[in-house]
Amino acid sequence: MAERESRPGEPERVRAAEDFAAELRRLRREAGQPSFRTMARKAGSISHTTLHEAASGSRLPSWPTTRAYVQACGGDEAEWHRRWMSTTNENPATDADTRPVAPPPPATPAESPAEPSTSRASGNTEQPLHRHRLWTHAVSLLIGTLLGVCGTLGLVAFRGPVAQSALPQDCPVGDAATHQPAEPEAGSAARPAPPGPLPATDHTASAGPAPSWVSRPAFDQQILSGTDVVLPVLSPVARGDALVVTMMLTSTCPGKVTVTDTQGDRFGIVGDVTDSLRHRVLVLAAFGVPALTTADAIHVSYPHSSKYHVAVDEFHGISAARGSAHASGESGGTAFTTSATPLDCTAGDLLVGTVGTNTGTAPEFSPGWTTLPVLRLSSYRLTTAHQVAADSAPCAATGQTTAQWGAVLAAFH
Repeated sequence: MAERESRPGEPERVRAAEDFAAELRRLRREAGQPSFRTMARKAGSISHTTLHEAASGSRLPSWPTTRAYVQACGGDEAEWHRRWMSTTNENPATDADTRPVAPPPPATPAESPAEPSTSRASGNTEQPLHRHRLWTHAVSLLIGTLLGVCGTLGLVAFRGPVAQSALPQDCPVGDAATHQPAEPEAGSAARPAPPGPLPATDHTASAGPAPSWVSRPAFDQQILSGTDVVLPVLSPVARGDALVVTMMLTSTCPGKVTVTDTQGDRFGIVGDVTDSLRHRVLVLAAFGVPALTTADAIHVSYPHSSKYHVAVDEFHGISAARGSAHASGESGGTAFTTSATPLDCTAGDLLVGTVGTNTGTAPEFSPGWTTLPVLRLSSYRLTTAHQVAADSAPCAATGQTTAQWGAVLAAFH
């Protein structure tokens, strides 16, 4: 068997595709961050998933895809064609979807070395072909019989719980088998997931007045089968404040969730829960962030999901996470609560509760909570609220809903 040929320049091709995708994402932000479905409607012949993949950086898109993306965002088609041609010429192997593949040469009948020359001379090829088919059927029958016997023995011998498949049937094989928090890049400040606080990367946040909500500088919700989204920063973020991300992934696959921004912050996972319908609710945070302007953006990467809701809220007066609690429940009940997971809070802690729901009544937090703007797609809602703990005591996020729900409570100080 021939060995696989090496692919020199692979890192350069990967970087070229990622750089080109970054420019496409910048063009989309400058166009007002239209949804990929809106862009697909403008493009006409290119699907929203293809446009989404073009901005992912997994490979260099074809020119028809690039042109549709640029047209949908109001870009200069001639200028982008020059960029695309330049990138393609420098990295020809990345443009796999636009270069024709040469057809294989026509197959020629192979002569059997064991067949006597007299048979070939007389044109008698029916006998070796028939013999080959008999052997093929015999081997197939033997393999099928062995598989059937082994399967039957396995069913008889194994009486324990049925083993759960590593991934749901509609999940890509490449997704991780378990939920894992984001791993910090080499050289960056570590932000481990609970238990334990998430340390700030910049300790400029002052311990002055009680923690307070400032604004919601970024948010989005889309019915989009994808794996990442870039959120433009809509309002400036003050240096030293904290950013708390709440999100809901619908019908999601297991895997890693990462959040970063264009200033180099990486957000650590504070709380994480998945309900029985594979709806996943998370809280992530970054502390002591540098100043962000409307020229910045926040990038969210997540496993394959059918929908996403993401909200980014700015808080003042917190510098670490104390801990979290989470729970989930089926539809038809009358309440949601994280009280099943003990969480001791200290007076003055900032409590952020978020609940993701599907169908049923809209969640309503108990008195004392301040509810932030709700993100809604059809019957799917992401509801986030906050309050400052008045006492040092066990705490929980509680409220009313008849929907299928997953809730996370995060405590910060």
